[in-house]
Amino acid sequence: MNQEIKTHGVTERHINNSEQDRIIEELTRDGFSLVRGCLLKEEVDYTSRRLDEIYAEQVREFGEDNIGLIHDRHIVRSMLAFDDFFLHRIACNECLLEIVKRVIGNNLSLSSQVGILNPPSGELYQTAWHRELQYQHFTISRPIALQTLFAIEPFNELTGGTFFLPGSHLHEMFPSEEYVHKHEVQIKCDPGDAVIFDALAYHRAGVNRSNSIRRAINNLYTVPLIQQQINFSRMMGGRFADDPFLSGLLGYRWQTADSVIQWRREHLQRKQSV
Repeated sequence: MNQEIKTHGVTERHINNSEQDRIIEELTRDGFSLVRGCLLKEEVDYTSRRLDEIYAEQVREFGEDNIGLIHDRHIVRSMLAFDDFFLHRIACNECLLEIVKRVIGNNLSLSSQVGILNPPSGELYQTAWHRELQYQHFTISRPIALQTLFAIEPFNELTGGTFFLPGSHLHEMFPSEEYVHKHEVQIKCDPGDAVIFDALAYHRAGVNRSNSIRRAINNLYTVPLIQQQINFSRMMGGRFADDPFLSGLLGYRWQTADSVIQWRREHLQRKQSV
């Protein structure tokens, strides 16, 4: 049993009343937190198979040589437009979405959904340190973007689990090499677990030294002032546009109006539907 932590002169103190509170405390202080058991085994198996199938479909559509030219090999994009499972059980996963809402609010947008098929002995560009909001060197008092990273295979030293720099979302400048080597933390988790992290936290993928593909899925949630990477609302062809929450998550509500009259009509329509 842990000994009670005593303080002197402390007038404000974080109290955790739930597992969500614990995760949010880690997320805001360290920049990331591990959430166990977000997917059932049968869901993990389905996800693994469908990632491979959708990637094969996207390669056929665009051409393998062209995929290579734009350095997009082993990357699956916007799976939710190909299979609603990736919307309802991945993007809207109940283990994680309520945490996202508590941290950045109910008015949020899904900026991107990406599947990663990390091959054996292969190095993707994600093995370099980066922020998910790339090329941004600022800090902010509260998160404006969060990412959820689903492990579909085990994350460990052999498979190349993701590395994080704790607290790096609170500092503008990337640290020294000495600091990185001393303080980097590698995530170790099981299939179906997920990491939720601040999009300004520095992280990188590990090198997969196993004999199998390491699959993972990234979902990037942002406040609506950040533009979507891909226009989900157009890809969905109007599906879920009338859903009060999904219309925002998929970007229907945040599209730029083509004219003043269109902007006013859309706002009037939302007012009348409330």
